[in-house]
Amino acid sequence: MATMLPREYDSSTVSSAERKLFELLKHDPDTADWIVLHSLGLSRRGMKPYGEIDFVVLIPSGGIFCLEVKGGGISCSGGIWEVTNREGKTEKLKRSPFMQAREGMFALRKALLHHMPRVVQEKLVFGYAVVFPDIIFNKESTEWEAWQVVDHETLKKPISEALKKLSFNMRNIHKADKSAEPDAVTLKKVQQALRPDFEVVITRGVQIEKTEERLLRLTHEQFDTLDLLSENERCLFEGAAGTGKTMLALEYARRSALSGKRTLLICYNRILGDWLTSQVIGYNLGDRLTAGRYYKILRNLISRSSFSSEFSDHEKCDETNELFGSTYPYFGQLAIDELDDKFDVIIMDEAQDLIRREVLDVVNCYLKGGLKNGIWAAFGDFERQAIYCQITGGQIKALLREYASSYAKGKLTLNCRNTKNIGEETALLSGFRSSPCRMSKIPGPPVDYRYYSSKENERAVLYETITRFMEEDVSPEDIVVLSKLKYVNSGVSGIDGGKKFRLVEMNNLASEKSRIPVIPFITAQAFKGMESSVVILCDIDQVSDADQSLLYVAMSRARSQLTVLLHEQTKKIISERIAKKLKEELYPAHD
Repeated sequence: MATMLPREYDSSTVSSAERKLFELLKHDPDTADWIVLHSLGLSRRGMKPYGEIDFVVLIPSGGIFCLEVKGGGISCSGGIWEVTNREGKTEKLKRSPFMQAREGMFALRKALLHHMPRVVQEKLVFGYAVVFPDIIFNKESTEWEAWQVVDHETLKKPISEALKKLSFNMRNIHKADKSAEPDAVTLKKVQQALRPDFEVVITRGVQIEKTEERLLRLTHEQFDTLDLLSENERCLFEGAAGTGKTMLALEYARRSALSGKRTLLICYNRILGDWLTSQVIGYNLGDRLTAGRYYKILRNLISRSSFSSEFSDHEKCDETNELFGSTYPYFGQLAIDELDDKFDVIIMDEAQDLIRREVLDVVNCYLKGGLKNGIWAAFGDFERQAIYCQITGGQIKALLREYASSYAKGKLTLNCRNTKNIGEETALLSGFRSSPCRMSKIPGPPVDYRYYSSKENERAVLYETITRFMEEDVSPEDIVVLSKLKYVNSGVSGIDGGKKFRLVEMNNLASEKSRIPVIPFITAQAFKGMESSVVILCDIDQVSDADQSLLYVAMSRARSQLTVLLHEQTKKIISERIAKKLKEELYPAHD
């Protein structure tokens, strides 16, 4: 993989053609010792006060090559060039793409000649080409050579092949000898000389802040879905990760309580339950709205009943399966009947984890009118997020129908949590043949895959990742580190953040007092239902069918930035899947 500068294309990169070429250069295994500068700004370009080159590629033993990228269709009539995008919008060019690339090459050479004249005159071969990723360009002219064209057909082979051919021909033209020049040392000097001319890019922290604002607006658009609940007393909403289920459940609970109905919002996970509890406290709705983890709420109910002491004895002695499978539901129903403590509305979030017979028996008792005739709503993902039970999504829904034979069904189809990049690559790595929902059009930063070879090396990679984020103005409060393993078993356990940060298990955050920024660590299983602006997923030592559900849950927790730390043994399969994705983007089925 080439060294990309910057490492990721900026989220403001509108051109899909440039984004495609960026990924092709980055992931081509034959570009490992190349340096690629994207969107290189020049202080001057010919008679113009400034200029920009789409890509500058530095190839050891090859040379320095400027690439002009033109997406969409292209035409030339009477010497006037025009480009047409996918929406059919046409734009005139001031000069041909080949002249643009040629001018960029000479401007770049002139800039380098000022900084390092001897190296430029003696060692460097310059060249240029135009990339047309969306079309087959087989036109001929004295203005360009065929090997200066990289088109749709050319890109069916690795991009490195086209650029090596460009290098070979340019070196022949310039009668360059077969020495190793420019070698890696020379090209590093060239790179350093060009950096001051880079256009200023907004920091990652600002990028994430802007992305978060756009995702928040998208979430509020989902509230229109609640109209279905105003017309139906019982409703099951299905949606993939990121479709806004939790936010909709919370908003429906708030509206229900405001209308005067005593409302209960429950979930399975402790972390999510604590967050829901903290959210409803801010609504100031008193006992009209209760929210939190199902088992915590049920335990509090039992503790208020006359069965508290007997339940406590069982809680100390019963095995886990017996405790949650029979003890909780038995004493819970007794307490509900004794206290006559029932709700007008019950809402289940992450319903795929709650729809079990032992839970539904209690909910049926807890809800006025029961599940058959009462008012309830359930929000769940029955495809990949039911990681706590061994039955299928279809079997879970069949069980619900035993308790409530009639209810409305709603489908959440728009991903309003994740950026387009995160949503697509979550689906890619977790084994979906097609996306489980419509992706947002908000691109955001690319997913960052970083590889490690050992536990020690993984800690070093995590250290570099976190410190880089903080240097780029990302708030530590926006970062969470996830793993499939508990902290004590994780490869990053014991990481030394020095004076820059501390990695602390999320369970211990409340008691943690430190002047040094604290980064939370938690298992992906425990974080299910939650989300974070920035997620660093570690300990990925394999990408197999058995890991797909957990990968789906973990990766989809990230809203704006996702970094995945993978063992080197996964590099081949990750590269293959990304290459497949790029190929499908470049050559869709209708081609």
